[in-house]
Amino acid sequence: MRKNIKLLAIMFAFAMQSVTMWSATTSMYPVSLSYRQGPLVGNNPKPSKAPAHFCIPLSVVLDEDSQQLLVTALAEGEFTYNIYNETGNLISEGILNCNCNDSQTIDLGLYYSGVYYLVVTYNGHTFGGSFEIYE
Repeated sequence: MRKNIKLLAIMFAFAMQSVTMWSATTSMYPVSLSYRQGPLVGNNPKPSKAPAHFCIPLSVVLDEDSQQLLVTALAEGEFTYNIYNETGNLISEGILNCNCNDSQTIDLGLYYSGVYYLVVTYNGHTFGGSFEIYE
């Protein structure tokens, strides 16, 4: 248990340092991914438990200069992503097989200016966040 807590503390410190470095540049903006709960099944009038709090071991940053999403995994795993435009149409999809502290990119070079929504699935849980591309 202590080993897991230490690992989590180290990963959190690494993530905070990375965000601080990225925020120092003017062309890079973090894409915040938050947990999206699926629709509730049934119309049960009884009280239910509060939903669990899930977090994703993934850091996503928009690099406007190179028109890419820079994805850094803080844990090993398979991350499935979908990118939607403002009208909800699927623009891009893919799978990122990541190792711990592995960085990958998603090319946005052919995208027009506008707001896009990134949806990432990890261990059966869905996370989403938006980003905007300027010309």
